[in-house]
Amino acid sequence: MIFFLVFGVSIGISIGLANIGFSQQLNNILDAGLGFSMPVSVLLYFILYKKFNLKEILNQLGLRRSGLSPKMIGIGLLIFLVIFLLDLAVSLVSSVLHTQINTNIGVLLGGSPLWFYIFAAVIEPINEEVLFRGFAVPRLGIVISALVFGLLHAGYNSTFGVEIIAAFIFGIIAGYAFKKTKSLYPPIIAHILVNSIAVIALL
Repeated sequence: MIFFLVFGVSIGISIGLANIGFSQQLNNILDAGLGFSMPVSVLLYFILYKKFNLKEILNQLGLRRSGLSPKMIGIGLLIFLVIFLLDLAVSLVSSVLHTQINTNIGVLLGGSPLWFYIFAAVIEPINEEVLFRGFAVPRLGIVISALVFGLLHAGYNSTFGVEIIAAFIFGIIAGYAFKKTKSLYPPIIAHILVNSIAVIALL
């Protein structure tokens, strides 16, 4: 419980600072700092509280070297395909109803340096999966961890809160996959693909 309190305070401070109106570069640094605080917090918990060594930590998180199998890659691709099809469905509804549904990811990433695009596409998904699936799902359950994950996307200010809903749905699917496979590889692969597509679309 102390872990979640400390991490929640750090998230609140980071989001508050990011919304003050700093320069894009400082916002990028704050976002990256928040991203890295996720796996660091998890590691500190396992090392200082549970007294786990690195092998035990990787086992707990479902990141065993032998775990990256063709089956796990296939499951990750399947999760990505489901999310991609949902995104296409939203675009179709938007087109049919002549309603602009903005995700505002362009606002968040627009004007960012190349390193931040790479961070958002590859590193941030790993950070988030370590915390929200590898750490939170066994302790909070699939639904609550997905809900928290979704609410953290509220800062996107998307139309109808579509980013919150999309992140929640992804959290449910990724959490279920993690619980069933005991591997973090499928959610990480899917998350990297989802973010990479968004970044490539912007570029």
